[in-house]
Amino acid sequence: MRTHVPPTDPSTEPAGPSAEPARRTQAERRARAERALLAAAARLVAEHGSAGVTLARVGEEAGFSRGLASHYFGSKGALLTRLQEEALAEAMAAATPERSGAGAVEELCAFTRAACLDGVRHPTDLGRAFVVLGAEALAGSSELTDAVARLDARMRGWVAEVIRQGAADGEIRPEVDPDAAATTVVALLKGLIVQAATAPGALGLEHATAEAQRWIRLALTTP
Repeated sequence: MRTHVPPTDPSTEPAGPSAEPARRTQAERRARAERALLAAAARLVAEHGSAGVTLARVGEEAGFSRGLASHYFGSKGALLTRLQEEALAEAMAAATPERSGAGAVEELCAFTRAACLDGVRHPTDLGRAFVVLGAEALAGSSELTDAVARLDARMRGWVAEVIRQGAADGEIRPEVDPDAAATTVVALLKGLIVQAATAPGALGLEHATAEAQRWIRLALTTP
């Protein structure tokens, strides 16, 4: 007869010489395990979509027991909600980078390079998962729709603020509407990112990014 073995919980296991350091508290061990589970969930969602993810697979992918994700998060829905929060936080930080003081146009061009080149060529697992979950949101199969809308609004707000500052400094033409220009810039970047994600081999991303930067300069400054 098989004996039921409860899921291994790293937050309650005693720390041994080859395991967790003795100084690490139970809360720290639990937080470490949760981070590992969320990282595993991000990889699986990025590769298979949320429909192809189970709590058991997440536990195995993270190197723990099959039941640990269920033990920590309770349900697949709760795990995906937490993953969405983590992915959104990372995306929000990328959408509103620190100003470098290089001037408005150069700030926007640097943002374009970071979003289109670095973001597509070297995506994080959370970033890849966010793209997948965002696509599911557009199809109406995810609760991420509102989060994607908040992300877009934050990105537009940052771009509009850069443009306003550039106009105040005399770098950007005063007749440029900051909000309308911000909407256009974000639409341009998202269009490039989506095309690169869906057909990476068909898009010359470096040339397209350089062209996007040229358009931004032409649209915002006096030739």
